[in-house]
Amino acid sequence: MIRALSPYYIDTDLVYGGVTCERFTLTVQIWDGAKASPDSTNEYKITYENTLGSTGSHKINISSMIQDYVEFNVPTSFSVVAGTTVKMGNNQAWVYTYIEYDGGTTKYDEATDLMSLGYTYGDEGENYTTVTANFLLPVMDYKINRNGVFIIPFLADEDDAEDITISMDGGATAFTSTVLATTDSSEMVQYLWIDMNNDFLTANQYISVTFKGTTIDLDIYEEARYTPMDIMFQNKDGGMQTFTFFKDRKEETTITDSIYESNRGQGSQGYHQFLRYNVQARNSVSASTGFIHERENEIVQQLMYSRRTWIYDPAKQIYRAVIVKDTSKQFKTQLTDRLINYTMKFEYGYNQINNI
Repeated sequence: MIRALSPYYIDTDLVYGGVTCERFTLTVQIWDGAKASPDSTNEYKITYENTLGSTGSHKINISSMIQDYVEFNVPTSFSVVAGTTVKMGNNQAWVYTYIEYDGGTTKYDEATDLMSLGYTYGDEGENYTTVTANFLLPVMDYKINRNGVFIIPFLADEDDAEDITISMDGGATAFTSTVLATTDSSEMVQYLWIDMNNDFLTANQYISVTFKGTTIDLDIYEEARYTPMDIMFQNKDGGMQTFTFFKDRKEETTITDSIYESNRGQGSQGYHQFLRYNVQARNSVSASTGFIHERENEIVQQLMYSRRTWIYDPAKQIYRAVIVKDTSKQFKTQLTDRLINYTMKFEYGYNQINNI
């Protein structure tokens, strides 16, 4: 899978069929739909002139060409909670590339890959495409909100149908959904939406999600004092992921305005000599994670790197767009800090006074 927010290089040999090329043309096509039906509507052609007669290879970065064709959408497909279910994501597209040498029409190095708005770390090298066991989030244990929701993004198989299951407390299977084989881009990334208010989940201490032989354990936590805040964000793999802040939550507002002087009437008659205009209001919220495991530092890091983040309100079943305001964070470890807890600030991504 191409992670389009990081460089993705097409490395092309300058020698083909024993001949050193004078030039080659790289064609890139991006489309939604069936993998077997490339669409040239969104197409780039880049020609490289081998003026020095080099016999090595030449690399072209295509990430800037393709990333604009996926807009990480507001998750409207999750707008109504209807119990635990599997739903489609649509934040990905197909990318088809091939090479033509010296004005010919023979296609070399043809490749069709799924592209998401994921990224790689600097020490992972170029063209890092690894997905762990088809899960589009780190495979680890997670602590989840008993009264909230949790979503797990995963990659469907192109060839075989596979079951995704939820088992209770390591025992009986309580939920099964068959994920059909697909090559449609809109169906390649899917989400297991876990509604913790489901009857079969409410009495459990932990549940296990299994897909293609890999299991993620979810420890169910019930916060007695505070109202947990479920954050959903665009993660490193280009999927949507959940992270819950269980502890203290504080709201604040920041207002900016301008003042003009009026001569409409006297102050003694109730008129304003000075009036406000262009009043803007931005609200923000700060919340604490509560104590977490050191392995969850990775999730905090991805949350801080995320381009798009939402607070999910289960009571109103709506998403509130927010922006992470923390620009630095000292990560804690169990060795030096023993107990790990973070407080983060989020600013709502819209004006509180609707002006659009």
